[in-house]
Amino acid sequence: MLIALGFVPESAPFQISQIAINFICSMQYNTFRQAEGVPMATTFCTNHLRQTGVHLIKWVKKKDQKAKERFLIHIFMLGMFIAGAAVGTVLSRLILGKAIWGAAVIMMIIFIGLFRADRTKRKRYARESSKGTLSKPYLKYIGMPDRN
Repeated sequence: MLIALGFVPESAPFQISQIAINFICSMQYNTFRQAEGVPMATTFCTNHLRQTGVHLIKWVKKKDQKAKERFLIHIFMLGMFIAGAAVGTVLSRLILGKAIWGAAVIMMIIFIGLFRADRTKRKRYARESSKGTLSKPYLKYIGMPDRN
């Protein structure tokens, strides 16, 4: 869908792109509800600002290492939002509506990485399950049912 949006003429009403991007964001919001075990909305940065402050205070006041880890995760996500906005702004000025292709390339790279990781997990699952050597924590980690 992102690739198709790059072919929409600049003279077309902006609502065409807006509706398509809203749909894509809603799919992302409902699909990716956490990262590294930390609940987060990957399409919005406002909660990351709040969570950064909350976890920074917990880390500083209570010396909580888990709060430090979460603080760093939210800082990283905010950095990614800023980097994406900066790259998107530059590309938009250079190639207008075709800048959406930059996002499509990044998302394709991420998709390929996730697809390969999933295939690797499933191959290991198939190999280990045939041997009967899968541990319950590993099964839970990869989201597979315990066959015992």
